Amino acid sequence: MKTYNEAYALLQEKQQAYQFKQRQKKAILYNQIPELSELDNEINRLGVALTRATIAKEVNKTAPIRQQMSALEDRKKTLAGAKAALLDHSYYCSLCRDSGILPEGICACLNQCLAELSFSSYDLKTRAQRETFESFNPDYYSQQPIGSGSASHRSNALSIKQNMLKYCQNFENIEDQLLFTGPPGVGKTFMSNCIVNKLTEKGYGIVYVTAAHLVASIQDQLFREKKTSTEIYEPLLLCDLLIIDDLGAEFSSEYSQKQLYEVIDSRLNAEKKMIISSNLSVLKIKELYDERLSSRICGHFKTIPFLGEDIRILKARRGRS
Repeated sequence: MKTYNEAYALLQEKQQAYQFKQRQKKAILYNQIPELSELDNEINRLGVALTRATIAKEVNKTAPIRQQMSALEDRKKTLAGAKAALLDHSYYCSLCRDSGILPEGICACLNQCLAELSFSSYDLKTRAQRETFESFNPDYYSQQPIGSGSASHRSNALSIKQNMLKYCQNFENIEDQLLFTGPPGVGKTFMSNCIVNKLTEKGYGIVYVTAAHLVASIQDQLFREKKTSTEIYEPLLLCDLLIIDDLGAEFSSEYSQKQLYEVIDSRLNAEKKMIISSNLSVLKIKELYDERLSSRICGHFKTIPFLGEDIRILKARRGRS
């Protein structure tokens, strides 16, 4: 059972990664505007003078020093312009100031970590670190038109890449739920990983699991850990994006369909974003799943078909040639 200690540890990792990126951005800004370092040195010198004047109780000197320091800080912000926010300390979570706790209880940032941990024993996000939009290679897709006057597999893949980049750039305003369909090995999971990588950089919370693991994890928490339905499903409502990979590969039963329905229906009702990836066609989803679940998926998700040959087979062929 995942504990609050583990969640705190994960939250601290995220906070440290965020602060590291902020320091990198600030270093770039200082390299671009050397005067900022000069101003910092002068502010530090005045700070020492202020301390001495305060200790000596020279009240007549402290006010002018503070005014000078304030003027220098204003000068720094003017020089930094649109990047002035980098000069101030910023928090990974502005709500709780990185404590994880609010007066009314646990902050959403810590709850998100609990949600990720609850379903992370099969965690696909590790792969997303190396599968990015930048590493996307269109050469694995044919340029031959699919039919007379039709687009090629490559143009389809490039179009999906461009649309998913826009999806990440405008994530807050996106309302579409996405259903990635297509045969195995044509890039569905790769594209999901690209999205995870990009949105994680922006600080969004993501739970990313296979359908099989999601069902098994719910069952395990329900029967072995004796959690209530609310305790199980609530974390899945907290994340900004839920990605369910490989729908159709799980053992299909009345029980598994019920669990998938509860998760998907709850997030739809809460207007929370989802991406489902499946080797099944829309028609096959309607055949394999009961009407309640299939209507939720087929009626509320925008279908994005992936086309092409199995990239894993193509890579193996190239490796042998």
